Amino acid sequence: MQKDQGKILCSGTDLVHFLECPHLTSLDLINMETPLAKAPVDEQARLIGEKGSQHEKAYLQKLKQSGVHIADLSAVKGDRANRVKETLKAMESGAELIYQGALSFGNLTGQADFLKKVKLRTRFGDYGYEVMDAKLAHLPRVEFIIQLCFYTDLLSEAQGAEPRLIHLIAGDGTEQNFRTADFSRYYRFIKANFLQKVTASPEKTYPDRCDYCTLCHWKELCKEKWLEDDHLNQVAGITRIQIKKLQNAGMNTMEALAKVNEGSKIQKMGDATLQKLKSQSGLQVEKRNTGDNRYKILPLDPEGLRGFCRLPPPGEGDLFFDMEGDPLQTNGLEYLFGVYYLEKGQPRSKEFWAHNRHEEKLAFEAFIDFVMARLKIYPLMSVYHYASYEETALKKLMSIHGTREAEVDHLLRSRKLVDLYKVVREGMMVSEPSYSLKNLEVFYMEKREGEVKDAGASIVYYERWRETREDDLLKKIGLYNLVDCRSLYLLREWLLKLRPSEIPWFSPENEKELLESDPVKSDLEERLAHYETSLLPQQPEDPGEGAADHAMRQLVFHLLDYYRREAKPAWWKLFSRQEMTVEELMEDPECIGGMRRDLSVKKKKKKRSLVYTY
Repeated sequence: MQKDQGKILCSGTDLVHFLECPHLTSLDLINMETPLAKAPVDEQARLIGEKGSQHEKAYLQKLKQSGVHIADLSAVKGDRANRVKETLKAMESGAELIYQGALSFGNLTGQADFLKKVKLRTRFGDYGYEVMDAKLAHLPRVEFIIQLCFYTDLLSEAQGAEPRLIHLIAGDGTEQNFRTADFSRYYRFIKANFLQKVTASPEKTYPDRCDYCTLCHWKELCKEKWLEDDHLNQVAGITRIQIKKLQNAGMNTMEALAKVNEGSKIQKMGDATLQKLKSQSGLQVEKRNTGDNRYKILPLDPEGLRGFCRLPPPGEGDLFFDMEGDPLQTNGLEYLFGVYYLEKGQPRSKEFWAHNRHEEKLAFEAFIDFVMARLKIYPLMSVYHYASYEETALKKLMSIHGTREAEVDHLLRSRKLVDLYKVVREGMMVSEPSYSLKNLEVFYMEKREGEVKDAGASIVYYERWRETREDDLLKKIGLYNLVDCRSLYLLREWLLKLRPSEIPWFSPENEKELLESDPVKSDLEERLAHYETSLLPQQPEDPGEGAADHAMRQLVFHLLDYYRREAKPAWWKLFSRQEMTVEELMEDPECIGGMRRDLSVKKKKKKRSLVYTY
C-alpha cells in the first residue's frame, strides 16, 4: 500500500492482508501518514520468500525450455504507468506468455507472475489472457484464489473480457485450474469491503490473534497492545470461540478471568471449561506478579485413560524420539530421525539422516528396524515423543513409501508411542503462556545454548546446508535435535516425580498378547513385497534417465494396495477420538459432541427406520 499523487494504491497482497486481518490494513493506512516500527524480517520468512522466487523462476525456465514464446517484462524500468504500457504492448502483439506483466485500474495495481494466451473474444481479437500465479504450497488456499481473482479483475479491464479460468502453479510444479465464475462473487464482496475500508474515514479496529500473526510486520505492535490490555488471548490453550464467549459476558482480561467467582456461568460454555481457563489464567497472572514458575496437578481422570494415566512404567530400553522436517522441499522431507537413550546408565544418541526422497525411505526403514530390534531385547520399552508430529510423520512415511507397515502398525496397536504432550496437557497446568517443550524446560532443565534454538531456525540452517554443503551446519542441527531428545528424557523424569502414586501404570488391554507376538507381515503384505521386488528392482537415487519409468512402476505398485492404505487414516481418527473429552469433540469441526436424547419428543417411523430427536 502506497500513496501516488495523493491517491492510495493497493496491491493484491494488500487485499489478502485485509482478508487475513482487518487490523493489519488499519496499521498499513496509519503507516502511510505516520511511519510505524516494523518487526524485522526473520530468517525463516526471508527464506520462504527466496524459495517462492526460486519456484517462480524455475517454472519460467521450464517454459522457456519447452519453446514457448515469452515476453519477459521483469526488467522493464520506469514508473507504474510505463510498466502497464509495456504489458499492454505485449498483449497486443499476441505474446504466448507474459512474465511479470503489470496491470492497473483505479487505485488497484498488481504484477501477475504469468499471463497465458488463450482463445477468448477480447478487444485484441480472438485471443485473450488468463492469470497464472506460482505458489510454494502444494494445495490451494483461499488467499491464493483471492489474489488470482484480483489480477484477473485488472486483466478483465485491460482486455475487455473476463477470463474463464485462473491457474495456480503449485510447489510440486503441477498446474491447478479453477473457474473464475466460481469465486467472482465472493471476491467482489471482499474487494468492496476492502475499498470501503481504504477510502472511507479511518475505522478503529483491534488486533485479534490469527494465523497470519507470525508473518505480520506489525506483530510486535500487536503484542505490546495485548500486554497493555491484559488480553485473554495470552491464556495458554484458549480458543477464539472461548474468548468471544467470555467477552460477551463482560470478561475481557486475564486478571478478570483469574478472579472469576466460583459458580459463575458463561453462556454456552461448560462449567469444567470455565474452571480450567480460570486456573490457567490464575497461574499465569501469579507468575507475572511474582516471577515464580508454578504448576498444578489436575484431578485424576475417573476413567483412568488421560493425563498421568498415559504414563507406562519406565523401562530400561526406553527411547526419546524427535524428528526434523523441511516443509520447503517438494511434498516435505523428513531429514533427521533422532533418538536419545540410556545404555547401562550412560547416555547414548543415534541419528538417521536423509537428504532426498530415496534416502528418506532408507532412513525411515533404518529407524524402524532399530526400534524393532531394541523391542526384542526390551519388550516393555516405550518410544517417547512430544505432540503429534512424530507419530503423524511415521504414518505418512509408512504410506508414501509402502514399507514397514506391519512394524508401524505393531507400534501403534501396542501403544509403544507415548505422547508426553498429552500427559502434560491432560494431567497438569503450568504458568507458561504456551505448552511447547521449550516453555516447559523452565521446570527441569538448564537454559538452552547453541545457534539453532527452534524448529524454524533448523529449517533455515538445513536450507543453508543444501546450498553450501557445510558440514558444520548439519552438526548444529544435530546438536539442536539432541537437546530436544534429551529434553524429552528430562521431562519424562520430572513427570515421574509428579505422578500421583495411587494411579496404576498404563498398559494396553492386550499387552500379554502383544508382547508374545511378532509384527509378522500378513499374507497380503508378503505378496506385496514380492510385487515390489518385481516392479521396483532398483530405485534411482537422483532424477534422470529411467526416473519416469521408475515413477510409473512405483505408481502401479502403490495401486495394488491403494484401498487398504486409504482406509488407515479413518481408523486412526476413530481411535484418536475415542480418547477425546466431550468439549474436545465439540471443538472438532468433523465431530458432534455433547448429544443428549430429547425424551419429550417421541420417536417416529420413517420408511423402515426409526427417528429419534437429540
